[in-house]
Amino acid sequence: MKLRSILTLGVCGILTGCTTGMQINDFKNTTPEFIPQEYFNGPMTAYGMVKDRDGKIIRRFKGELVGSWDEKGVGTLDEKFVYDDGEVQTRVWKLKPTGEKTFIGTAGDIVGDAEMVAEGNTVMIDYTMRVPYKDSTIDINVRDWLHLQEDGVILNHSKMKKFGFEVGELVITIIKN
Repeated sequence: MKLRSILTLGVCGILTGCTTGMQINDFKNTTPEFIPQEYFNGPMTAYGMVKDRDGKIIRRFKGELVGSWDEKGVGTLDEKFVYDDGEVQTRVWKLKPTGEKTFIGTAGDIVGDAEMVAEGNTVMIDYTMRVPYKDSTIDINVRDWLHLQEDGVILNHSKMKKFGFEVGELVITIIKN
């Protein structure tokens, strides 16, 4: 009986994680309120690092971001990242509102639509990113958590997964210029 329970928990852990983890509703009453149209408007600077699945820092980067919103409420977030090895990466997000606090995001290296939700001081973005790997590419599932702090700084942490297993993590600080 004991072995059966352990096996059941193991299978549950592999298939579902058995925990709900952090949810966007956990931030419902937190402040300051993160309003993407306000924060992602104008120039920003980002500092970050990429960790592998063991938590080892494998890359560092600095980013310049510029956000704007058109008369229809569609946002553009233009990102340019320079890595410590000299690689330059650019991404242009289009953020289309689908509700009061929800958006669909698209970008060149994003597979399909990114789902973005704002609640309290936090924005969560779920997406699949196509990244170079050896002589090809692979698709990585990413969940970004952006937390707005009292002084206007955003603390961003992201988990990257493939086949449900964590393969890396991003840690980023974003500062409005």
